Amino acid sequence: MTIPMDRYPTIGNGYCIFPKLIILYCSRATGKIHRSPKKMLLLQQVAALDKGQPQPVPVDFLVSNKTHVIVITGPNTGGKTICLKTVGLAAMMAKSGLYVLASESVQIPWFDCVFADIGDEQSLSQSLSTFSGHLKQISNIKLQSTRQSLVLLDEVGAGTNPLEGAALGMSLLESFAQDGCLLTIATTHHGELKTLKYSNEAFENACMEFDEVNLKPTYKVLWGIPGRSNAINIAERLRLPSVVIDTARKLYGSSSAEIDEVITDMEKLKQDYHKRLTEAQYYLIQSKRLHSSLLNTRRKITEHSTTLRLKKLRDVSDSAAMARSILHKNVRELAASAKKTSQHNKAIESSHVSTTNSLHTASDDKKPTITDRSPSDAKKFDKSSAGRFAVPKVGDTVHVSSLGKKVTILKVDSSKGEVEVQAGIMKLKLKVTDIQRL
Repeated sequence: MTIPMDRYPTIGNGYCIFPKLIILYCSRATGKIHRSPKKMLLLQQVAALDKGQPQPVPVDFLVSNKTHVIVITGPNTGGKTICLKTVGLAAMMAKSGLYVLASESVQIPWFDCVFADIGDEQSLSQSLSTFSGHLKQISNIKLQSTRQSLVLLDEVGAGTNPLEGAALGMSLLESFAQDGCLLTIATTHHGELKTLKYSNEAFENACMEFDEVNLKPTYKVLWGIPGRSNAINIAERLRLPSVVIDTARKLYGSSSAEIDEVITDMEKLKQDYHKRLTEAQYYLIQSKRLHSSLLNTRRKITEHSTTLRLKKLRDVSDSAAMARSILHKNVRELAASAKKTSQHNKAIESSHVSTTNSLHTASDDKKPTITDRSPSDAKKFDKSSAGRFAVPKVGDTVHVSSLGKKVTILKVDSSKGEVEVQAGIMKLKLKVTDIQRL
């Protein structure tokens, strides 16, 4: 919510003049649209104020549901009254369906009426002093306000004895809090009203910030702590004689100065708290952003590792399939080679058998029979045949005349008269008659 502090001039009791809509009228003679001459002057005044003037100071009003009375304290010319006017104006704009002057969306209760006691209502004709004028206004507000009303009270208890005014102000605010309106916002300089918050949870303190270094108000609202009037400091800024300032500080007393120091420490603590809270919120947002980034990175890493693992599994599966294919191919090639070698061996064996048979036939024709041989020749023949056709044993080394090399006996099948031999890298099955023992 934006409060125009020094942007626009004031008239009467501190009321602020806002720029209004420029009224246009149409000339019947020419049919052209012209600006109202009276509004041109106001437009020029507003344009002149915009040049080199300080910008409006935004303030935040955050009121909890349990709070019914807000006590705003702080220095003179600090912006307390304009805060009341701003809240009242925002409430009336919301009731009228207008946009509220705020940078963010605004939530405002529906007030059936807005009552305000702002300014001096003294009147000679009605025999009203400043104090009595305020009391008359507050009495009318008390009678007409409901539980859905907004009440704005400026300088409660002012215009009379400070002690009596403070007691009357405390009583009025407590009555508004107990059975009065929905929300009451009051400004005051009485220190006793600042203590209501600590005895009644329906009360809340707020103060207008004051720059102790430059002795100037900042027009910012600090919530939760009471403020100081800083009358002596403001008088010093307004160049009141130093003798008067020093005497006022002495009369003010050390006890009051200690209270002001406590309030100052509270203000500094509040400011430090808001600063740290802002930093914490910033770091919280950053941490949430980093946490989200870390979760996203973790998800990507998990997906990447899963993709790599699946890729490795596919690669291993493809390599295994390729290896199986190569092994099957080699087995088929070895089987074909073994089959070809077996056929070659059979061909050699059949050729050897036919050759042997022909040789035996020829020898039978040329050589005498056993009966015709001498006993010594028969004996030699028996020994030669026994050495040639004796059944070998596994592991024996024999000579294969058809191959022209030595082989090793691997297996002997006596029933078939066959042996299995190892000839280099080949394994062959031969007849016993095809081998000759060494």
